[in-house]
Amino acid sequence: MYEDYKDYILYALPLVVLISNRIPFVGKYLRIINTLIHESGHAFMALITRGEVYEVELFGDRSGAATVKTKGKFNLFLVAIAGYIIGSAFAYLMFYFISVQKYDVVLYVVATIAVLNLTFLVRNTYGLFWIISFIAILLVARFYMNDFFQFVFTAWISAVMLFEALYSSIELVIIASKKPKSAGDAAALSKITGIPALIWAVFFVVQSGLFIYLTVKLFF
Repeated sequence: MYEDYKDYILYALPLVVLISNRIPFVGKYLRIINTLIHESGHAFMALITRGEVYEVELFGDRSGAATVKTKGKFNLFLVAIAGYIIGSAFAYLMFYFISVQKYDVVLYVVATIAVLNLTFLVRNTYGLFWIISFIAILLVARFYMNDFFQFVFTAWISAVMLFEALYSSIELVIIASKKPKSAGDAAALSKITGIPALIWAVFFVVQSGLFIYLTVKLFF
């Protein structure tokens, strides 16, 4: 029974993610999972605040962009802060489903987000390639993998999302300390609130660390 090995697999996840993220092409390909959720978070919040979403772009260097429009300073704040928080919270939610052995739910939820982005938002060439190929991988995992491999696969992609949220926020701290105006969401929040971009970048690191802690508590 794979239950006997589950703890060992979970212990190994940080190392597995660290190694797999650095494999040429494969690493960047996998890390775009987090980009998809991050940019979808911006888009979702724009819709919640009665704004408009024009496009989501996904790029081969694992960066992305959500082109949205919303009115009001508070709404702009919510849209700007949503990406990192929703990215971390989503990964935690996927691990919750894994902890109750609902691996198919993880695959269906992630696939649904990917299909919605493919249908309504993603139009750039690499983004289309990535999202179509990723949906195909999810379908193979759902219908051709047994429970053990579904556990391994869903834990792996969820860990990529969870730890990539941390890695990318740490990178944001480095950028914000050197070139605050180039610090993405942190720069946008700084412009809205007047609080330095570095503070916002550190906040993103802290919140991602909190969700990692909560995820560990689910299993240990």
